[in-house]
Amino acid sequence: MAIQSMIAQTIDTTWQEAQYDACVKRLLSEKIILAWILKECVDEFKPYSVKQIIKDCIVDDPNISVAAVDQDEPDGTEIGGYADETVDGKIAGANTEDNSVREGRVYYDIRFVAVVPGTKDPVQLIINIEAQKSDKTSYPLIKRAIYYGSRMISAQKNTVFMNSHYEKIRKVYSIWIQMNVGKEKANTMTRYRITEEQIVGYVKERESNYDLMTVLMIGLGSAETTDRPILRLLDVLLSPETKPDAKKAILEKDFDIPMTSAMSEEANIMCNLGEGIREQAYEQATQKTRLETRLHDVLNLMKSLKLSAEEAFNALAIPDEERHSLLERIDEELAVK
Repeated sequence: MAIQSMIAQTIDTTWQEAQYDACVKRLLSEKIILAWILKECVDEFKPYSVKQIIKDCIVDDPNISVAAVDQDEPDGTEIGGYADETVDGKIAGANTEDNSVREGRVYYDIRFVAVVPGTKDPVQLIINIEAQKSDKTSYPLIKRAIYYGSRMISAQKNTVFMNSHYEKIRKVYSIWIQMNVGKEKANTMTRYRITEEQIVGYVKERESNYDLMTVLMIGLGSAETTDRPILRLLDVLLSPETKPDAKKAILEKDFDIPMTSAMSEEANIMCNLGEGIREQAYEQATQKTRLETRLHDVLNLMKSLKLSAEEAFNALAIPDEERHSLLERIDEELAVK
């Protein structure tokens, strides 16, 4: 496979993956989707209906802006077409991610404030939702999730509270939605939180004073293999295989979610991009297999008939555009030997 062809395919795939990621975040940032996530994943909202959560709990506030994870990094003001406000029923700041090749600037995917209704002093929670294409990372993803939660707490200094008024710290949730996970993680929800444990004696602290951070890891799978509503909803919503018409039917019938024109468009784009990414991956795998086969044949001829690389190329009628890549691989193989 020619180097130019490989680069072009890599660029195409990278662009498609970036657009796919953007679609996922835009779908997740729909208020009705966020309301379902809050109801199913955040204990404080379980008593309330999805409609009430949309109406009373999700705060339309500039604080849900394009926010940098690291304190020494500036917050964005208008990244990916989203300003610091609620736009078209979506939560602003949904399209923010790593902004540096070296990961020098990292943004939350989605971050917003949610208010628990019916309390004398309204309880405000800070919610972060992250979408991951898979669980295959070079580090334990749970450690990154805990870091994000910790940053949401420490960042409240001089914003939510001043000086030593630590009693004003708000509880944070970091919810990680992972697609394309292994079978053992498919359709799973795992919660990590701060709990109290008496070691010696019995001292009981008020739970709200230490229950300040919860991390929830969600692994998606097939909608047909789970009866948990939020898993079925996300499985259907974020599946690139499920066609938009099928998504619409399931979401409207099972979850009372009207498939707006904007959501339908995003679903269409997601399906098309997902198909394109799969085709690119298949083509790249096929090209790699063909290259390995030809490399094996060329090396065999060179060894058995004492031919030069050029003579082996001619004997096997190797196309000119593939010879440069093969020469590089031949040099590598001979250097190893």
